[in-house]
Amino acid sequence: RSRVERERERERFHLAFSVIFDFDAGRASSLQRHRFFKREKRERERELMLHRAEYRATRTSALQLLTRGKARAPRTAQHAGCEHLTTTSGGAFLKRKGSFALSARGLQRPGSLVSLRATRETKTDLVAPQISEIEEEVIIEKEEDGKTTSRIIFRIGGMIDVFEVEDLTEKVGWPRRQPQKVKVALENSFMVSSLYKQSLSPDDGSVVEEKLIGIIRVTSDTVFNATLWDVTVDPEYQGEGLGKTIMEMTIRKLLRLDIKTISLFAEPQVLDFYRKLGFWKDPQGIRAMFWYPRW
Repeated sequence: RSRVERERERERFHLAFSVIFDFDAGRASSLQRHRFFKREKRERERELMLHRAEYRATRTSALQLLTRGKARAPRTAQHAGCEHLTTTSGGAFLKRKGSFALSARGLQRPGSLVSLRATRETKTDLVAPQISEIEEEVIIEKEEDGKTTSRIIFRIGGMIDVFEVEDLTEKVGWPRRQPQKVKVALENSFMVSSLYKQSLSPDDGSVVEEKLIGIIRVTSDTVFNATLWDVTVDPEYQGEGLGKTIMEMTIRKLLRLDIKTISLFAEPQVLDFYRKLGFWKDPQGIRAMFWYPRW
């Protein structure tokens, strides 16, 4: 809350206390009580009207601004600088800067009703983990007539689309999670490494479209330990060594940060895959233990 709101609440408390004290002393009349609660009701109604007016004005100005503009962006723009460009599902122009996002749906403030409504309609919600500085490396390139038409890149940092992550995990058979919780998990993750399939323009080689095909989410105390979560590769691209690649490059990055104890949770059918990458099952008899609510 702002300082003005805190001071206003403090004044209300003192006023209420003085009125209650008068009640106890028998010096307050029923008229005083009526005036006090009527004043409280008027102030609450006034604040509600101000919030509604601010919401309508913000939404109207955003729509007018976008209606006048002619700019259009490709399906997914390259991640560069402090400002990140992307598009909604309808192809409208969306610019994220700071804590606000401007789109054809209106001005979005994270966590607000407008933001949640726009998220459901556009199916785009970008977040940044703690390590947001972008590092990219090309893994595979496909050429036609001497020109690169598509490629697969490994990326650490940048903005991550919550709905792309959920679509990917759903492809491998995981249950769908609440987008708002996934967003919080990504924002509080130490690092997110990902694989993207990029389609390039044959004219100038610029990125026309990119698709998330692999991801690893990392939590860490940033010094001693790190744990890998949501290790996923799109089933269409499995069997090409991409899972091994994203794992090895993620581990290398953690080692460069001097984090040397790396753990993960694995299902029985993929234990051999992680053993080949150097992971040990129950090292020195250490077992993982879980607590679940029993009600």
